[in-house]
Amino acid sequence: MLSSDGNVVYVGGDALYAVSAFTGNKIWSFPTGDSVESTPVLSSDSTVVYVGSDANNLYAVNALNGSKIWSFATGGAVPSAPALSSNGTVVYVGSYDNSLYAVNTSTGSKIWGFLNGGAVLSDGNVVYVGGDANNLYAVNASTGSKIWSFLTDDSVGSSPALSSDGKIVYVGSDDNNVYA
Repeated sequence: MLSSDGNVVYVGGDALYAVSAFTGNKIWSFPTGDSVESTPVLSSDSTVVYVGSDANNLYAVNALNGSKIWSFATGGAVPSAPALSSNGTVVYVGSYDNSLYAVNTSTGSKIWGFLNGGAVLSDGNVVYVGGDANNLYAVNASTGSKIWSFLTDDSVGSSPALSSDGKIVYVGSDDNNVYA
């Protein structure tokens, strides 16, 4: 994830790192307890980095100095990139515990959970999520209730993508198929 001013790259590995986009020098690192497979997401004001780790946590980290703001424990690794609500007050994240979580960005507290969650995408009103249950789900972003589901031939391991008009959801499954 590149900062809005283009000066800092936030990237995972054995920790979360902030690196100068110009020199490649490490600015800070934040230990996550295990590997970071997910792509970090930056708040709209560029002050908070949200990232999941294989240590079964979602973290909110100060983007300027790398200090922990809060952590949210899940029942499994968090390999997918978090998604922020349009107003920035909720972060959605999928976990290998087969759940999708809506977490308050200020407090790190759970707002709701939805069973069968994994990779996520949100357009502000709907959260699109896939996982090991061979389904792509559309979930109400406010309530966590299922709007619809689409059966795939295998687990959905990639984050869904939304068409520019918001009418088509694209997702890949572990059987190397892409669905629209």
